Amino acid sequence: MTAMRGVSRKWLLPAGGLVLALALLAWIYGWGGGPINALDFPAEDVDHIRLSDPLSAVELTEPEDIQALLDAVNAFRHSGNMLKDHPGLLFGFALGGTKLYTVKVFLKSGEEVTLRFGLNKGGQAAADTEVSYRVEGRPASRFGDTCRGSMELIYELMKQARPVQTPSW
Repeated sequence: MTAMRGVSRKWLLPAGGLVLALALLAWIYGWGGGPINALDFPAEDVDHIRLSDPLSAVELTEPEDIQALLDAVNAFRHSGNMLKDHPGLLFGFALGGTKLYTVKVFLKSGEEVTLRFGLNKGGQAAADTEVSYRVEGRPASRFGDTCRGSMELIYELMKQARPVQTPSW
């Protein structure tokens, strides 16, 4: 009986370490992550949406366009955080550029909800793109949340965008 107890304890520390390592990797890589549901309200509550990048913007007012964009954004699946791509963040620095897309939703109630997608890696297929994301006013991971989904609709809508007027100083 004593020998059996020793064997159990002998494996306790390695098994605990393995469970901890798997939990850490699941957090970093988002294993098992579901849809982000970042814009979790019905399209009927939306007056209009402004979709923009730093140089151009498009206003969505048609209910079908609004519903399609809400569905596309909410279908993105949580994919962890930016530690997997930027180990330098652990040491206080990060390298690279970001293409920023902003989805600003104007609700009929007067409230505004802003979601930002940061495309950090080039060369990804539009149908399966990983981006960082943040909804202003909601708690966010200090390591940057990431999600994966189709950017096809966003790219298509941005083709209709007009240049943003820049202030003349």
